[in-house]
Amino acid sequence: MGTIEHRGKNSWRIGTQVKVGKDWQWIRIPLRMDPALSEDAQRRAAERELLMLEARLAGTPAEIPTLREWSETWLTKHLSQDASPVTVANYRYLLSSRILPQLGDLPLTDLTPARLTDWLYNLRKETRKSTRLPDDKLKRPRRQGEQLITDARAARPLSAKTAQNYLGCIKTMLAAAVRIGLLEYNPADRVQGPKRRKKKKPTLPEPEVIALLQLIITEAEPPLKLAVLLAMLCSLRLGEVGALKYSSVNWDAGTITIDRALKYTPADGAFIAETKTEAGDRVITLPPSMVRILHDAMWDDIMEAQDLPEKWQGDSWIVHSRHGARVNKDTPSKWFRKFADAHGFQGLTFHGLRHVHASMLLQHRVDLQSVSVRMGHSDPSVTLRAYADAMPARDQDAAATMDRLLLATGSVVPAEDPAADPPAAPDP
Repeated sequence: MGTIEHRGKNSWRIGTQVKVGKDWQWIRIPLRMDPALSEDAQRRAAERELLMLEARLAGTPAEIPTLREWSETWLTKHLSQDASPVTVANYRYLLSSRILPQLGDLPLTDLTPARLTDWLYNLRKETRKSTRLPDDKLKRPRRQGEQLITDARAARPLSAKTAQNYLGCIKTMLAAAVRIGLLEYNPADRVQGPKRRKKKKPTLPEPEVIALLQLIITEAEPPLKLAVLLAMLCSLRLGEVGALKYSSVNWDAGTITIDRALKYTPADGAFIAETKTEAGDRVITLPPSMVRILHDAMWDDIMEAQDLPEKWQGDSWIVHSRHGARVNKDTPSKWFRKFADAHGFQGLTFHGLRHVHASMLLQHRVDLQSVSVRMGHSDPSVTLRAYADAMPARDQDAAATMDRLLLATGSVVPAEDPAADPPAAPDP
């Protein structure tokens, strides 16, 4: 029969007897508990430690699962019921890449904040990996000179964002273990994640936006032109663009319905599924000129279908391949990156067009709620955090309001008054 002793503040000791020959000997192990736990929680933790000690001594497996065992239970019974296949695939990659090889054989109760902190510290020093398939797994040979990852990039340590993703995976997985009672608390909640500087969202001055639109309209092929215009003028994500059909357009109201997205996982291939979030399901008012562009593109497709009947089946993908088939998910993104670089817009990505869209609207004083709806954000605060830098005009409005209050006192001469003397320079 084992014993549990409370020996002082956050200090406990467990003990049990084992038979050595004809005699019984005590084995006692001191425990230091997390000060943040209540006394009752510390006692329950000591009880679990005692059960695992007795199980080890008896040669029977412990009831507490390892991280590897729990990860599969979590993925299949807790996560996959509600998460999208893309989310599940991303978590599987994080687990198989660095988490399970390093922590997978540890029981959940061994994942203390101190151990996870050490793991994260060492993780930050590891070099990067390529997620691209090796040559022997490719369906077609790789182009000559194409590298999985450049030597310079491979030598860099993991970025703060990537380290946060790994820690976030463990945190989410252990939170489910807490909910069903396997753990008293989530040790990952007490691990300080790496800090990273938030990159500013890409934006363009209005003249450059107009120049880019002109280049797209005059030089891009029709399907890719439509993809870029929908992203830039309607703030659509890449997957949302790939899932659009002409039936998504309400020609009378001048709106387009976004309720599907083109997604991809290595296991499932490309497929149409729900949008990223519930807020992603939205109806967006199209610019009237964009309605005309879409209408003309649809009739062009219908006319071409007279020669290629399979290209038009009563409803067609808006962004499609040469023969009307659904476009590869990454084709618009890869094409636009090369197009932008070639025309002096280095570094601007397809996803960056969404940020250009939001920045333009905010700079022209479109209200935050309307911008948030067009972006498909779950809350206007998400939009505000992401695009506060794109609202300098609002800050100028705030300064003007305070200036009016100051001038109302009658004690200050307006700065624009030509009769006002310039401020005197301070004495040296």
